[in-house]
Amino acid sequence: MTSPRLAPAVPAVPAASAPPAAKKRDAYFDNAKFVTAVLVVLGHVWAEFGDSHAVDAAYKAVYAFHMPVFVFITGYFSRSLMRNPQKFRTMLPTLVVPYLIFIVLYRGQIVLLLGKPFDLNEFLMPHFLMWFLVAMVCWRLSAPLWDHLRHPVAVAVVGSLLSGMWIFGEEPTMSRMAGLLPFFVLGLMIEPERLQALRRPAARWAGAAVLVAAVPAIYVWESGLLGVPGINMDLLWWNSSYRDMGYSALVGMSGRAAALLLAVILGTAFLAVIPRRHTWFTEMGTRTMYVYLLHGLVVKTFDYTGVLAEPVLHTPLGIVGVTLAAVALALLLSTGAVQRLTRPAIEPKARWLLKPQHGRGT
Repeated sequence: MTSPRLAPAVPAVPAASAPPAAKKRDAYFDNAKFVTAVLVVLGHVWAEFGDSHAVDAAYKAVYAFHMPVFVFITGYFSRSLMRNPQKFRTMLPTLVVPYLIFIVLYRGQIVLLLGKPFDLNEFLMPHFLMWFLVAMVCWRLSAPLWDHLRHPVAVAVVGSLLSGMWIFGEEPTMSRMAGLLPFFVLGLMIEPERLQALRRPAARWAGAAVLVAAVPAIYVWESGLLGVPGINMDLLWWNSSYRDMGYSALVGMSGRAAALLLAVILGTAFLAVIPRRHTWFTEMGTRTMYVYLLHGLVVKTFDYTGVLAEPVLHTPLGIVGVTLAAVALALLLSTGAVQRLTRPAIEPKARWLLKPQHGRGT
């Protein structure tokens, strides 16, 4: 809402020429982005502690919804691309250039810490968490298409289910991109008013109940007491074809449909419990790309050097300590100091690569 202006002493600037008012950030989404980023860090750390049944259950519960929520939020904030093609200009400096910088760092870790030979053919291929930047470029390029479809979310769901029959080979980026596509399209197409229902107190209590029940439910499921097969993590990683998972097409599609439904249930519950007001971590939610790109370098350093395999860390006390350290790492990487220090790599001044816009500058 713009503030009233005093009557000017000179002719007013026509409304069409006035600069647009700065759009106020929504604390709710910044809160959601920060908590999701913390879950990303926890998930990557907990991945090394599957020998603990409790950690394994928490890990699977987190992976059932945290990336779908991250993708949903990405879609929600990509809606302007459907109507303003000029927004596509920002993808080169904000996604492509950071990808080139960080893929060199992540691949360099493999060469330096694991002693693997340098292979130029693989050097720019997505590694570890870098797939997400590639997927964001492709998802955002597709944004204008979805606005022309009568039932875009349904089409994306069908595409996700059918994509599992495609053999993606050694590179899982395309599999993840296609599998998680419905969440991007849902965020792209959802009306903001629909999210208001999650702000009701009843929704918050229901969401909290669902999330609290998720970990023990998965723990019991994985214990074998129910006599049902355990959860295939490839379904929650979205990184394999049905054939690679050992499923027929129909069984694989059923499994992916169940993963989509589980992600919607847990993701909705998660978004329902996120605070709506400005909190102590709201501003940190504006720096989630810093947490995302930087934490992997830390986690992989500890992984490649064998630190995370130390027996002392695989005790109950060690697991608690590692979990607290992961949260502390997310907090540290979302501080203003880290932002100022690493901004040239994560938010590089690469607009010089763009051709000037007529009458707008770069």
